[in-house]
Amino acid sequence: MVQFIGTYKHESDENLEEVFIKMGMGFLMRKLALRSKPTVEVEVDGDTWTITTKVVFSVEDDKLIQTPVENQGDRVMTSVRHFTSDGLIQTLTHTASGTVATRHYKRV
Repeated sequence: MVQFIGTYKHESDENLEEVFIKMGMGFLMRKLALRSKPTVEVEVDGDTWTITTKVVFSVEDDKLIQTPVENQGDRVMTSVRHFTSDGLIQTLTHTASGTVATRHYKRV
């Protein structure tokens, strides 16, 4: 069995912009979201598993801006994380259209 616990650094994306377009995300927000390079930490405490995603935010005036990946309505996405011996592959599927994106992370 692959070891889940650890820290993973984002390496690349496949088809992510297309998923954001299907979600109806505007041009500017899409470009900001595509620039994010999150770090994922997986921890366990007894029977409780925690996945923490650290993302760099943008700042506009007095606002801290995060572009959410998961929303409601026709913006719903499912997220599946597949752990390998050297990293993590996250598959994001836009529920309404079936459009799929993949994010690749390397274990650090």
